[in-house]
Amino acid sequence: MKIVFATGDEALDDYVSKKDGILEVGRALYAEQLVTMVPSLKPDVVLFSETIPTSRFDQNAGHVGAEANILKIMESIVEEGIRVVMILNERPPGHPFLARLIGLGIYDLIMGDTIKVDQVIAALHHPGTRKQVKHLLRQEEELTSEDTYRAKEIKLVATEEKNQEGSQRPINQRVFRFSKSVTDVREKLREKWEAREKENKTAPERSVMAEKSAVEARNKEPEATPEKIIVLYSPESTGKTYVGVNTAIAAAKRLRVPVLYKDCTPTCKTKLWFNAPTFPFTLSDIPLTVAGRDAKPSAKIGVLIVEAAKKDDIPPGAVVYVIVDSDYARQVIISKALDGIQPAGVIWNMAYDGACHPQELIPLLLALALPYDHAAHLDIANGIPRAFSDEGLCDQLVKIVQMDPLHQYMRSGIG
Repeated sequence: MKIVFATGDEALDDYVSKKDGILEVGRALYAEQLVTMVPSLKPDVVLFSETIPTSRFDQNAGHVGAEANILKIMESIVEEGIRVVMILNERPPGHPFLARLIGLGIYDLIMGDTIKVDQVIAALHHPGTRKQVKHLLRQEEELTSEDTYRAKEIKLVATEEKNQEGSQRPINQRVFRFSKSVTDVREKLREKWEAREKENKTAPERSVMAEKSAVEARNKEPEATPEKIIVLYSPESTGKTYVGVNTAIAAAKRLRVPVLYKDCTPTCKTKLWFNAPTFPFTLSDIPLTVAGRDAKPSAKIGVLIVEAAKKDDIPPGAVVYVIVDSDYARQVIISKALDGIQPAGVIWNMAYDGACHPQELIPLLLALALPYDHAAHLDIANGIPRAFSDEGLCDQLVKIVQMDPLHQYMRSGIG
């Protein structure tokens, strides 16, 4: 069973996706993302919770008035013939929102402030019928004048199971809680980053001194202008590191010239990729140096690749490629952030059929379209770095480094 998750709860999604017979094919960050994801991924089921933010621009989960937007999104999913399992707050029978959902043919409605995970898994495997939810159409009490409903916190708990000794014990690690709003999610992310920074600060002193010595040595080298400067630019999180790291590896492997990769983004996480135990390349394998914003290229550097989220980090004389993904909202933001720069083209990362084509909003040369890689997408989302294993893609990335933008524009006829 192929499932797209749209719950806003990472722990729940991870738990359910590991169950037998379930294959995760996508995970939405907000409800409106389903409009483009579902037709392209073609899942069997969408697992949806009303506590997920409705849109990228309105991150208040379950805000008043969200029901109308949710109904429109559900209608587009049902039209594709996709079944929807919905996690909802408790509503009285006869509530208009429930009537509309049932009218759309959505019969898997799991309601309550506390919901067992087993209920969710059972609903996924056993489709509901109209007969089972027919009682929700009856109006047993007078409704208030408020036609909308605020999403509250929904707590999901797992049932008890026997341990090896045969005694009952609560499964504490399987208790999931839906965030009331994206503010809670941001707080969790902030805590993760603070923990990571703390770990970095407590690293062995010799590593810090070694890094400091290396930086000082690089700063002493005379600054030079490399033969080719490539900038991968996007103010949004569209996979700049994924594209940039693999471009740098391809250039170092194929061209055999020293490559400097400058990460000018606020997180500057590129070094973490190469230090990951699962990453297939180390900096000692190929002529590649990874550094931050303050690095100065030496005379021996042949190719400089810059990962930039701000225009100020674009060096003069650089060939700029705009990195976009298939998310329509991000494409809109990027299109408005191109004033003052002259990109040579667009690199479409994680492209898939049915998504909004970037040239509809950004009238630039499509230099390269990297296909959607579900495994890579999931790994990166979980903090696991990925590198291309497809030699054909490596060859295409090398062509991006070697491309003459003016010649390419003349050949394509884009003026």
